[in-house]
Amino acid sequence: MSSMPDVYKYEEYQGFDSLFSAEITKDDATGYTAGTPFALAPAGEIAVSTDRASAPKYYDNQPFLIVSAEGFDEATLTVPVLPIALIARLLGKIVDTTTGALLDTGVTQTKYFALGYRLKFTDGTYRYVWRHKGTFRQEEESAKSQDNTTDTNNHQLIFTGITTIYKFTMPDTSKKPGKQIVVDERDAKANVSTWFTQVVTPENLTAITPVTP
Repeated sequence: MSSMPDVYKYEEYQGFDSLFSAEITKDDATGYTAGTPFALAPAGEIAVSTDRASAPKYYDNQPFLIVSAEGFDEATLTVPVLPIALIARLLGKIVDTTTGALLDTGVTQTKYFALGYRLKFTDGTYRYVWRHKGTFRQEEESAKSQDNTTDTNNHQLIFTGITTIYKFTMPDTSKKPGKQIVVDERDAKANVSTWFTQVVTPENLTAITPVTP
């Protein structure tokens, strides 16, 4: 059993950056493989919600237990207007390599990606995140006539995250699917120096090697 600290440190978020993604090339009972992470877009804002449900079960005329369930996550990303080629890559659309035109047939090819980023605390340290599997969709696109203000329009990209099919080996040797992995730099336990060079999973996360005096 892992030990938990008796005293917790509390901070607030004061930043969001390093938005990366990687295409999932394999996810089945035999393994999980992701491509090399690429810079997705400059990070504006992120808001994450999780589909959860809970309900009490009654026995002996009183609430006896609560049954809970957790579903998919949705991460709403506010980013600058994305290049056509990137939109096509994320949404499974076709691009004419000769003209650079997006050829939208109204049909999408479902492509799965991992999503990585970090959140900055007010103490200057970061929370590092990799979401292991999901799809992207683009929210409503809008623009307006230019006027004498500095108003502009950006994109909202929605990442719908689910669990992997592959079951990772956990620290207690049990096998479980992966949904996300989260590390706080200020804990000084996990190695985050190469966080965005590969999709980090329970099987390749490493601890910081103590410095020998």
